[in-house]
Amino acid sequence: MKNVYLVFCATIILIGLRMGMVHNGEVVLSNLKMFTYQSNLAMVVGFFALITVKGPLRQYILVAVVLATTVTGLVYNFVLVPFAGAPRFYSDFVNFSTHVLVTIFPLVFYFLFEEKGKLKCRHIFAGMVFPMVYWVVFVTIGERIDFFPYFFMNPHYVGWGMTFVWFGALLAPFAVLGFLLLWYDGRRLVSANRT
Repeated sequence: MKNVYLVFCATIILIGLRMGMVHNGEVVLSNLKMFTYQSNLAMVVGFFALITVKGPLRQYILVAVVLATTVTGLVYNFVLVPFAGAPRFYSDFVNFSTHVLVTIFPLVFYFLFEEKGKLKCRHIFAGMVFPMVYWVVFVTIGERIDFFPYFFMNPHYVGWGMTFVWFGALLAPFAVLGFLLLWYDGRRLVSANRT
């Protein structure tokens, strides 16, 4: 049952990504520079990996997918919509799938299907590597390629000080959500041991 769920969710997200990357009949590959598209693709790859991967690597994949996609939804809906004028998540299927469903699917998978009590601090920190690398890469090369994915990653627009402030503000939800997940996972293990 859980493998059917993983394939179903990955397929829905792939449909949303495909629709989002095609404009006027042409594929817009530049969309792949956006964290939204990268985290959505990570969820798809991660879900297919969870079908086959066993052992310690499984928790790293799960946490990385849950954190990346959850923060994608939070940042889009609570930063880019009010501060950058991005369309609301219900404006079309692409927005709904890439900014809402992609957040819900991994959480539902964890809560319903995944064995609890296996998460450790190291999994949470590993789950934060992807956004950190993404930020460092585009803040470093953004000027060279004349492309900053988001206004808060452009030091020429917000200043270097605010760029680092935004970086901290964006890492904070990863840390908070990660440690809430860790806390819940530990509580579930304790509850299971009592029964």
